[in-house]
Amino acid sequence: MSASAMSPAWLRITAHALRTSTTVAALTLLVGLGAASTVSPLQPVDPTRRLDMSSGPLDAMMQHNRCSVTGFERGVIPSKAIVRTPQGSTELVSFDRGWAVFSGEVEGELVAVCLGPSRAG
Repeated sequence: MSASAMSPAWLRITAHALRTSTTVAALTLLVGLGAASTVSPLQPVDPTRRLDMSSGPLDAMMQHNRCSVTGFERGVIPSKAIVRTPQGSTELVSFDRGWAVFSGEVEGELVAVCLGPSRAG
């Protein structure tokens, strides 16, 4: 086979691959835009809850007990938790009670997990 006979086949394969990749990219973009349009926007946070979360007493409790709203590194085991009761009060509880709230066994909302007060202070 001569080089000129192989050239059209190579061009056909290249054109087909380019057309296929363009089609796949367009379909991916279309599906992505469709999925993005169905996702509901974040609900605004109630201003009273926002104030409660940044209030002085809660901040002080979180600082004193070395709390985190996102958790700790793997292997670090919290000893306390802060939960919000269904009545709206915020309490420092055992980690086990916080886990029960998180898992839905006990009513309330888990606010943070804590390491407990620093032993040095």
